[in-house]
Amino acid sequence: MPFILSPDPARRPRVLIINPNATEAFTEGIRGTLRADVELDFYTAPAAHAPASIESATDEIVSAAACLSELRAHVDKWDGFVVACFSAHPLVPALRELSAAPAVGILEASLLMGSTLGGRVGILTTSPRWEPLLEGEIAALGLAGKNAAGVVSSGLAVLDLEELPRASVIKVLCTAAADVLQDRRGADVIVLGCAGMAGLEDAVGEACQPGLVVLDPVRCGLEMCLGLIRMGARTSKVGLYAPA
Repeated sequence: MPFILSPDPARRPRVLIINPNATEAFTEGIRGTLRADVELDFYTAPAAHAPASIESATDEIVSAAACLSELRAHVDKWDGFVVACFSAHPLVPALRELSAAPAVGILEASLLMGSTLGGRVGILTTSPRWEPLLEGEIAALGLAGKNAAGVVSSGLAVLDLEELPRASVIKVLCTAAADVLQDRRGADVIVLGCAGMAGLEDAVGEACQPGLVVLDPVRCGLEMCLGLIRMGARTSKVGLYAPA
């Protein structure tokens, strides 16, 4: 199975970071940016069944099914889950149904955190089709009021984040962040709207005015998950996520 497991000498809490697409380079990029005082395990969706990148609602559904085919029999191994796709990914509620361990999506986590740090949160996403997709998904999550500066496309495809030269990617993202989200939309917090942008928050922040906040959504997802674990909070099994 496509897991990268952490050594576990002392039975600290274990969190599984899930990349629901099949591009292992994205998993490695995320893995290189995360630090925590718990055991972090990583999972990449199977290449035979999952898309290389998630660019549509169809990709979300297909990738969720591919992940569940491998994960559902093993969910009791982890104390929390982070689904590292910047969408209302269906794997998040599926994991909440299958396990009492907290399951966090990075879209939800970053908007909730961002709204505590500023009044006009904006999202910098990849391709133009993600602008309406994300606006619809944010509304479905009940978080439309947390995204006052809206969603702005950088024009890059998801796989461009990995395949284009890093300097070119950063230049495009910085221009969209500073010229559109900051100057035209008045954002005071910018969320990087793709897990493939992991680790770029400092570079994008340097292109914006001092004091503006830039958030890596995967780090937001992990920190929210860890907070729930430390509180001893569990997914409710009465109501929405009650066992079938």
